[in-house]
Amino acid sequence: MTNRSKRAFATTAALAGLLSVAACGSSSDDASDTTVAAAAETTAGAADTTTAAPETTAAADTTSAPAETTAGAADTTAAAAEPAASAPVDVELVEWAVNAPATFTAGTVTLNVTNGGSFPHELLVIAGDSYESLPLEGSGAVDEAALPAGALIGETARLDGGASETLTLDLPAGNYVLLCNIAGGGSSHAARGQVLAVTVA
Repeated sequence: MTNRSKRAFATTAALAGLLSVAACGSSSDDASDTTVAAAAETTAGAADTTTAAPETTAAADTTSAPAETTAGAADTTAAAAEPAASAPVDVELVEWAVNAPATFTAGTVTLNVTNGGSFPHELLVIAGDSYESLPLEGSGAVDEAALPAGALIGETARLDGGASETLTLDLPAGNYVLLCNIAGGGSSHAARGQVLAVTVA
């Protein structure tokens, strides 16, 4: 082999070695790039999965529902605790009686008072066990000035025959006397029997 041939052979071998190294480096780089890309995708997927988890915490919002339900139940209980209004009570004044129920329900009571007689009449509501237990004048009329403080619960105006008036009172449980306290000619309507003892329970 001539020197020229030897040099050509050496050059060819060197080029082949370089190409082999380049090829190995290229393959290693491509493989490395592929591995890194795959790892990045896996990491990104894991990150997406991690961020998606908090959406399940929305279920915590439903815990406020029982509180609202409880508040509604409390409102219903409060409404149920309020006593129902009593029906109005009809009271008729005639010669010589007071016509009305003998028992009332305690609380706010509305009396629809009507004079069904021919003479003027009035209605007084007085706390007391009976007409006889009240302070009386010589005519049999109740001495209103001598009543204990707060005993006179309410009264209507003097009503002519056929007239009426509504009287709304707060009556605690106890005993009361309904009567007409008009007096004249040495006597009174109450003394003639226009009285009614009632019980409020």
